[in-house]
Amino acid sequence: MDTKTKTLTVDEVLWPDDGEADALPGTSARPSAAEPFHRVLNRAVSRRVMLRGMGATAATMALAPTLFLKAEKAQARPAFVTAGGPGSRLTFETVLPGNESDVVVPSNYEVDILLRWGDPLTPEAPEFDVSNQTGASQAQQFGFNADLVLWYPLPEWVVRRVMMLGGQLDDRASRVLGLVYPRAKDNFSQRALVIVNHEYTSGDDMFPGYDASNPTQDQVEAEIEAHGFSIVELELDNGGRWQFNRNSQFNRRSTGSTAMEITGPLRGDLLMQTAADPTGMEVFGSLNNCAGGKTPWGTILTCEENFDQYFANFPQADQAYELSKRIAAPSGESGRKWERYDSRFDLSQDPQEYHRFGYIVEIDPYNPRDKPKKRTALGRCKHEGAAASIAPDGRVAIYSGDDARFEYVYKFVTKHPYDRRNRQANLSLLDEGKLYVARFDAGDAEDDDMGTGEWLLVHDTDFPDAAALIDTRGTADALGATPMDRPEDIEVSPKTGHVFIALTNNSRRDGDPGDTRVVNGRVVSSAPDEANPRNDTYNDGNPDSNTGNQHGHIVELIEDGDDPNSLTFRWNILVKCGDPAVPAHRTSFGDIVDPVAAGVSPISDPDNLVHDDDGNLWIATDGQFFSGGPVGFGQNDGIFAVPVEGEDRGLLRQFLSGVPRAEVCGPEFSGDNRSFFCAIQHPWDGQAFTNFWPLDEESGSRVSKPSLIAVREKDGQKIGKGPA
Repeated sequence: MDTKTKTLTVDEVLWPDDGEADALPGTSARPSAAEPFHRVLNRAVSRRVMLRGMGATAATMALAPTLFLKAEKAQARPAFVTAGGPGSRLTFETVLPGNESDVVVPSNYEVDILLRWGDPLTPEAPEFDVSNQTGASQAQQFGFNADLVLWYPLPEWVVRRVMMLGGQLDDRASRVLGLVYPRAKDNFSQRALVIVNHEYTSGDDMFPGYDASNPTQDQVEAEIEAHGFSIVELELDNGGRWQFNRNSQFNRRSTGSTAMEITGPLRGDLLMQTAADPTGMEVFGSLNNCAGGKTPWGTILTCEENFDQYFANFPQADQAYELSKRIAAPSGESGRKWERYDSRFDLSQDPQEYHRFGYIVEIDPYNPRDKPKKRTALGRCKHEGAAASIAPDGRVAIYSGDDARFEYVYKFVTKHPYDRRNRQANLSLLDEGKLYVARFDAGDAEDDDMGTGEWLLVHDTDFPDAAALIDTRGTADALGATPMDRPEDIEVSPKTGHVFIALTNNSRRDGDPGDTRVVNGRVVSSAPDEANPRNDTYNDGNPDSNTGNQHGHIVELIEDGDDPNSLTFRWNILVKCGDPAVPAHRTSFGDIVDPVAAGVSPISDPDNLVHDDDGNLWIATDGQFFSGGPVGFGQNDGIFAVPVEGEDRGLLRQFLSGVPRAEVCGPEFSGDNRSFFCAIQHPWDGQAFTNFWPLDEESGSRVSKPSLIAVREKDGQKIGKGPA
């Protein structure tokens, strides 16, 4: 692929200082490397590394720290993959870190752009016009800032049934789908449904001449409709390329104004009732849809994350505030100022509207008439990720993170078992069950990057407590849950059932034992702990500087008895991210004793996760370009693959490099693993009208567009294979 390289200056690599509040998308979220805090807390070396030998580790720490910092200076690195091991499929050429202007993949792979912001989704939808955007047009077009990507096989008989019955999946077809979906999802399909979340909007990157202090009504309405998600049909052509089918009956948008059901224990509760909806059973829109997941019965779970930023004028002294002070909305104007044109975003008009956001939403992609449902039993927080696991007794666990600094990891276990023969019954499984929050303990030894843990009961739908559920964070506080370094996506291995948790970063994890700070409405320890072990991942030569955990890490959680119903678990840290050639990053990569010699790639800010069908973990990053100060990464976000079992456990290498200032989101495989999908979110963030991607856009468009892409191996091999 032809690429153009733009060399970036040190000034462009630095983020402004971090604030005390949660970092919101599109805002400065990384610290300056020069901010002084406390002395460095030396980390202990992993027990696993100690067992494998210290000599190579010491040699690695002595290497020059600038080895991998810039793509133009980096050298190709070998990858030593054990023949026949779980990671032996990963023979692709390592993509070097860089800041090229287009997506970069190994030489035997190709990239196709499938959908871009503004692409019409139906024959009737208008063509995109960047200078003439309205809510009505955007509601029929591919939304802004693509995030989560999920792939679903589309059997031909489902298509025929829907067409025959005028767009409705009847009970018979639903029963058959329930039987075949578990097998079909892991196999080849000529046609597929793909969901793409549209997380948030940025007026500066959407509208020419945008005035943030005074947006127009058309701009506000377009932004509202640019949220939510798209469901689209894709088809494979004769050349093995996926094509968007604009004529499909399955194509649809759910937006910031789409009617949704409130289900579960909060349905109809007094705390959910508003003047506009006195029943407390229906809400308009889902907001800030970030990561999510799939259910075993073939529905979508999409998560509302930073929903607080959309609301304004939150009262400071009433019941609604008390229930939300751990996740409070602005007390004055919102940044987007939607409240000027839509009163539901003005909480001075009805503060209980705020209770109706912050949930996991379920939607059936196979039923075009299905109404999205907010599953309140799974709690209210800044959800990211919704990974399902079936227990031996048939009950289903849903794992989810609360993506903010010092927040928690949750698990919901259904009351009733999954029934493959009754898909219709499964469609209400997530309304009853128990919600838990995780406490991570040290185990039998300190400072060894592993330990034990316990699931603490937050809520049981058999004994409903609306206030405790709306204030999920506050309830978890009282139970003594472990505050984590921004728990984002969570995935369950299809091979082992182990749970992998992406902890993206925490610039406020900067203290020594005994140090505290106020974060999100309560006092927390700012010192490292067993499961969040670093408080200084970049040191510019000053031994008294702390910068927090800038690069993040990945935790592996193993339920006792390999049972998702278990109330106890074991855990270990799979990866401490950073550049393995920079000693101050204090990295570790599974069981790899000498990461530099092994060819491990530098990585920062792990965000979204997915497993391939061999069980290898694939990681998308968010923010690594800006992490680490002037000797930080300075490289585009990307996709990385790492074996999690066998001798190559931890041999992490880069597969794809994204676009400047863009987050790479939603890694996903087709059922046969011969296609890989991901989203390029906010390309040229803040510069979308001066720098352009995709590079093949018509010059008349003159704006960068968040997009869905597909990657394939040129000879049709499974993703991960190297050249023949």
